[in-house]
Amino acid sequence: MHWTERLAAYLGEQLPAAERVEVRNARAMPAGASNETVGFDLCVWADGCTWTLPMVLRPQREAGILAPYDVSRQYRVLRALAGTHVPVPAAAWLEPTGAVLGVPFYVMSRVRGETLPLFWYGRSERLPAAAAALAAVHAVDWRAAGLEFLAEGPAEDPLEAELGPWRARAERLRIARAPLLIALGEWLRANQPADARVALLHGDPNPGNYLFAGRQVVAVLDWELAALGDPRSDLGFYAALQTVFGGMGGPRGETLLSEAYAAVTGQQLTALEYYEALGLYRMAIVMAGWAGRFGAMSSGHTLEVIARRLAVLLGPRWEG
Repeated sequence: MHWTERLAAYLGEQLPAAERVEVRNARAMPAGASNETVGFDLCVWADGCTWTLPMVLRPQREAGILAPYDVSRQYRVLRALAGTHVPVPAAAWLEPTGAVLGVPFYVMSRVRGETLPLFWYGRSERLPAAAAALAAVHAVDWRAAGLEFLAEGPAEDPLEAELGPWRARAERLRIARAPLLIALGEWLRANQPADARVALLHGDPNPGNYLFAGRQVVAVLDWELAALGDPRSDLGFYAALQTVFGGMGGPRGETLLSEAYAAVTGQQLTALEYYEALGLYRMAIVMAGWAGRFGAMSSGHTLEVIARRLAVLLGPRWEG
């Protein structure tokens, strides 16, 4: 039996009032380096009527640059956000066992919209909307939404709440003992800003993770890196992503995204250099996974780039 037929049979079980269910027009959708996304049309017949619903299948990868993957976790995040001001696709069904397609998966609605390239290279009419959507993520009452499970360490400590899974990834990739990572981890623990607080983080707020209709954000996508931590951590990871792939930002960790975020929230953002340093810690681990999968860039080269950036942000000791 073709996988689309197995999926249709499963979805038919979830829709007992349906007389017939079919999965049509299945096709791979554009996605980031770490994601697998399949679009399809769900056709449902019941009571003499036919519905065609645009849907998305997110299967769980067994390996990849951000392994281990957990679609159940992503599904729980989407369900928790359904009642908030954050626009997300509706998460419809979760199959956590792998019995249907060989791997766990979830199914969500397919939202029509346009994605953008990885970086903001100039001021855009869409940038304030993206910044406002990110601010809405940070404003979620994560306890009331039932998102405590995202904390990998003590939820009262923003840094430890966020870094647990990254240390585990570093161990799995055998770079946890890299001198730069050890020194940077110690520095981050010793220098966490006194005003750090715990909020919901998206984890990777680059422009490609937003869907736009005109100037409006209609969906925030790709929640696999969702975490709890200080809101500035999202801005810092974007700055670190830009450092590694798109050119360095400002000397204190500022980017076009952080400037737009400050403008739409009215907040004065401090310690952005700390949060870019935190983002660079994460990027070192991401790129080690990337090198292991694609051979595209050695983790050693990435660590040199990160060290040069840390020297700009934190002082010359990091470049040696």
